[in-house]
Order: sequence, then C-alpha cells, then structure tokens
Amino acid sequence: MFNSNKEKMKNLKLAALALFASVAMYGQDVTASKVPSNFTDGLLKAYPNATNIEWERNGNDYKVEFDSGRMEHEIWFNKTGDMVRVEKDITRAELPTIVSEIIKRDYPDFKIDDVQSVFKDGVTTYVVEIEKGWSKDITITFTQTGKVMSIMKD
Repeated sequence: MFNSNKEKMKNLKLAALALFASVAMYGQDVTASKVPSNFTDGLLKAYPNATNIEWERNGNDYKVEFDSGRMEHEIWFNKTGDMVRVEKDITRAELPTIVSEIIKRDYPDFKIDDVQSVFKDGVTTYVVEIEKGWSKDITITFTQTGKVMSIMKD
C-alpha cells in the first residue's frame, strides 16, 4: 500500500508539472508597463474607450483582452506590433443578412445566443452560438457570404 500511495504522489506531481509547463508555454499575463508602448498606444488609439485591459505575452507576441462598448474583444499582435487576429463580440444586428437568413431557415427553433466576428489573414468570419432549450447548443462558423465553415454541437 505504501508503494501505491508513493506512486500516486509521483504521478500527481508529474501531472502538476505538466500543467504548469503548458500554461507557461501558452502565454503569461503581463502588466501594461511591460508591453511595448507602440502596442498600448495603438490599442488606445483604435479603442479609446477600452476598459478591463489584460495583456498576455507568448514569446515575442502579445494578446490583449478588453471591453469596449460592453462588448468583449481579443487582439493578437505579432512581434512587430501588427494585429494578426481580432475577435470581438458583436450584436445580432451586425451579422450579415445572409447569415441571419440561413440561421432562420435551417434552425427555426433555435435562438441566437452569442455572436463573434473574427478577422484573420484579411478575412472576416462569424462564429454564431445558437441554442434550443437548456440542452441543445450549436456553434456555427460562417464566411461573410454565408458559407458554413464548421458546425460544432455541444
């Protein structure tokens, strides 16, 4: 029994170490004072009403999460300060009409729960979470023209 508990402790320590290493690998929170000023200045110029600003660093790249106009935003910057990915919550009214029509047509019993626009590599996509009751959730990613890129059922 002693060896069994000793082995469990060893496995628990290894699991904790692996978890710590994976968190460290994917980004670390940093204070705004540790972020290059061109990143922070650019953010505040583009989003002067940004609040709840939180920065993360992954190698030479940065990600910032913030609120603007009661909507959540995430922006990824490369090491030279270029925005390489922008995710933001949007309202249902901001969805392209074609996307709204497809949802109404193909999922008439569902309601839209959450909408995000994602801008990456010069292309905007829309991630729409729809729900039906308490137990049916579907996340659909659309192009601007309404083409379905992926469907994930929860």
